[in-house]
Amino acid sequence: MSKFKHIFLAIAIAIVFVFFTGFGISTFYKTPQYEDFCGEREKFVEIRTKESCDNEGGKWNLNEVARPLAKIDDNQLLCTKTSEQDDAVSLNCQTQVDIENQGYCDRDFYCREEFDGVRENYNRNVFIIATGIGIIALIVGFALKLASISSGIMGGGILTIIYGTIRYWSDLPDYGRFIILGITLAILIWLGYKKIKKE
Repeated sequence: MSKFKHIFLAIAIAIVFVFFTGFGISTFYKTPQYEDFCGEREKFVEIRTKESCDNEGGKWNLNEVARPLAKIDDNQLLCTKTSEQDDAVSLNCQTQVDIENQGYCDRDFYCREEFDGVRENYNRNVFIIATGIGIIALIVGFALKLASISSGIMGGGILTIIYGTIRYWSDLPDYGRFIILGITLAILIWLGYKKIKKE
């Protein structure tokens, strides 16, 4: 077999291996779906009050309201200055309820928080599974005699580790990223040194 065929076979095995592993994980370990937590909702329902938002299971977010300049106790009004012309001050007065209802409703806030937590755990588990499979593939590839198949499985192992790391990368702290990259680099250098020395 020519050198070109060896290289082509190794690349093909590596690519198919990582796709096979990725689809295998998603087949037997289902990805959490946003709709399972927040359901199917009408997207353009307008909610104008905090009470209605609470009833919908959402979180009410207040708009920034200017600091009140005066409070008229008789009517429980809170007033803010809107303009000042020729010694005349124009005030905008509202009740406390009106001010509390100046905002918007994030209907999916709490269910989205729950979904994000489950998705983070899922991505962590996928990372662990993919890294384990990748390391096993590197070891198996190292042990095989035929160069093209050995290189292909080792390449697939490396790509599988990269796949798992990408899934969990955004949720990892900096020290976690540093440790993972350091361990992976050490394994690759060690395997590469042993492989070259063996050949």
